[in-house]
Amino acid sequence: MGIRRGELAGLQWQDIDFENKTMTIARSVQDIPKYGLMIKDPKTENSKRVMSMPDKLIEYLKEYKVWWDRRKSYFCDKWKDTKMLFCNENGKLISPGIFRVWLQKILFREGLPIVTLHSIRHTNITLQLMAGVDIKTVSVRAGHARASTTSDFYSHFIKNSDIHASEVINKIFE
Repeated sequence: MGIRRGELAGLQWQDIDFENKTMTIARSVQDIPKYGLMIKDPKTENSKRVMSMPDKLIEYLKEYKVWWDRRKSYFCDKWKDTKMLFCNENGKLISPGIFRVWLQKILFREGLPIVTLHSIRHTNITLQLMAGVDIKTVSVRAGHARASTTSDFYSHFIKNSDIHASEVINKIFE
């Protein structure tokens, strides 16, 4: 989905609409030195967004929800009443940095190159552009303040799309 790690840590079950296959990004968790974990608004006003989710992600989230509900019952009175998708053993907020640790463990276990969650975000955005998704849609899904932010940062991929467009037009006139 290409969301930021703070946005991922800020997801609540109410943000997942299984019926309409959407995810709402409405908040972000930040680890503020000397203050701890805080729920804040996302990075920009445009970072608040609703995105369609692929069927495979819906499937995984449904499985995860079953596991999450079972896990919650194991901790009984130690569980803080939370609606967060990702939390620690007693239901409290987790640091967005934990996703890096989890990702690296999975990649190491599977013998894959170590990458960051942020690089996966960039890959997601790049793949959308390379597949021909228009810049405005990609920008909104990424939560960028303006489409120009997306085009400035990913201009080399947009150039490849421009070359492809030229080739398509050329074939029309053959």
